[in-house]
Amino acid sequence: MSLKQRFAESFARSKTMSGPEKKANEILGKIILKKTIVPIVIMLIVLFGGIYLHINGWVTFGINIVIAVISFFVIRKQSEKYQNFTPYVGTLVSLEKRDKNNYVAIIKQGKKPIKLEIRYGGEDLERIRRNQLIQVSYNAESKMAIVVTNNNR
Repeated sequence: MSLKQRFAESFARSKTMSGPEKKANEILGKIILKKTIVPIVIMLIVLFGGIYLHINGWVTFGINIVIAVISFFVIRKQSEKYQNFTPYVGTLVSLEKRDKNNYVAIIKQGKKPIKLEIRYGGEDLERIRRNQLIQVSYNAESKMAIVVTNNNR
């Protein structure tokens, strides 16, 4: 599969995404972007350190390539962890706002209440009334909740 075909598939998939999928994609992109800042800063430090200490350019280039390859595999492995969502369907019992972006939601799924600590996506739950039936996709690794559907009564 060529690069052009991959781009076309990715573009078509982004056009047919629903609202929650777009929001999840945007949040995951921001989280992964934050993870890429550290390797870029290290690469700049190596580059300017090599210039300042008069190290051969090929050595600094090789070190930067090694940093780039290692960071690629580390970030790819971390991004795979962020793709595992667990669906929860139930009634929203309570939603507590702890900090600016931290929430604690209790969803009753059958007779079993489930406590979700949410860092990303809690603002969507603020618009939902108590004891309303909702479907939430939750990632425990990043503490992200995406409201998939809600039934208005």
